[in-house]
Amino acid sequence: MADDLAVWLDGVRVAVIVRERGRFSLTYTTQALDRYELGVPLLSLSLPLTDERYPQGVVRAFLDGLLPEGESRKALARDFGIRVDHTFDLVRALGRDCAGALVIQPGDEPAPPQPTTLTAEPLAEEDIAELVANLRSAPLGASGRVRISLAGVQEKLLLTRMPDGRWGRPVDGTPSTHILKPEIAAFPRTVENEAFCMRVAKHLGIPVAPVATADVAGRKLIVVERYDRIIHLDGTVTRLHQEDFCQATGVQPDRKYEEDGGPSLRRIAGTLQATTSSEAVQTLLRLVTLNVVIGNGDAHGKNFSLLHEPSGALHLAPAYDLMSTLFYGDDRLAMYIDDGRRTDRVSTDRLIKEATAWGLSRSQASDIVGQLLDAIPAAVQRADEETPGVPPKIRQIIASQIDRLRQTGP
Repeated sequence: MADDLAVWLDGVRVAVIVRERGRFSLTYTTQALDRYELGVPLLSLSLPLTDERYPQGVVRAFLDGLLPEGESRKALARDFGIRVDHTFDLVRALGRDCAGALVIQPGDEPAPPQPTTLTAEPLAEEDIAELVANLRSAPLGASGRVRISLAGVQEKLLLTRMPDGRWGRPVDGTPSTHILKPEIAAFPRTVENEAFCMRVAKHLGIPVAPVATADVAGRKLIVVERYDRIIHLDGTVTRLHQEDFCQATGVQPDRKYEEDGGPSLRRIAGTLQATTSSEAVQTLLRLVTLNVVIGNGDAHGKNFSLLHEPSGALHLAPAYDLMSTLFYGDDRLAMYIDDGRRTDRVSTDRLIKEATAWGLSRSQASDIVGQLLDAIPAAVQRADEETPGVPPKIRQIIASQIDRLRQTGP
């Protein structure tokens, strides 16, 4: 097999990853250098466009950020006969459909086909049920013809919604368009929990990935529409490039929590200040405040992302993976808020102090937090109407958090 990988972006071969004597490096191609300005964060903020070669360390952090974690990575490595720590080989096996707009494949293969949902393999309901049932041994639904990758620990299935509404398997480089996540056995009601929290965010005007719920062979799933895909009426697909903040800051995914050296809120806010707009920083404060209210302590560096435009412009990506971890008794914070490390101990004053450390004025931060707290009850009511089966305890947590935050304001 070829020991080099071609990285394709929007139909252009923009980079080559070469492995020599057990180590690999990344070099941008002449096509990329001719097409884009030097310094543009073409693949990642951690890999700006240059004519110099990037060594393994920073390249591996970015590539590992494309791959599943934990038991899912182990299972895929086993299925494809690859060592679990061989990032290069795992990306070679799975890189035909990644998060964002990248297609990564062996360098001697022809250019990837025009992305379209029409090439998906149609599935019957019993086929989907079998794929869901086998997620532990076949994560993501990956197989010989389904070479796909997506980060994360939770079991998930990647499927393609075809123009006629049917589900299909993303075979032979077909782009996946939806993520299906079954209920986590050890944590009941994760489907209702996540769907409800995502809908609360939506009704607050916070951009989020669209969600729905489904039942497959008696198993509940949340269905998340990928925000990094635009599906056109004729079935063609535009992939939108994105990266999470571990990739953007060159941090390995196993260090995604701040206590392990992962990105902090201050670092994320600083990146947004430097690369996007003050509006993105304000949205970040709304999202952080919402996470405190719903009790989502698992908002780590891989749960915040940047969307890339072809011009190099960056935007804060829609929110995803919103869930009340406090409902399951976990009050730890993945990223600290004014050095507060427990979700139910964060005060309004701490939220404001955190935001002022990002560069927002105290009055501006106070207004943003106050306005969000005022709007949450109505958003909760609307989300509750849309999400049958939400545990009452989650609504109680939200009410309690709002009361506590109002009592601890400036």
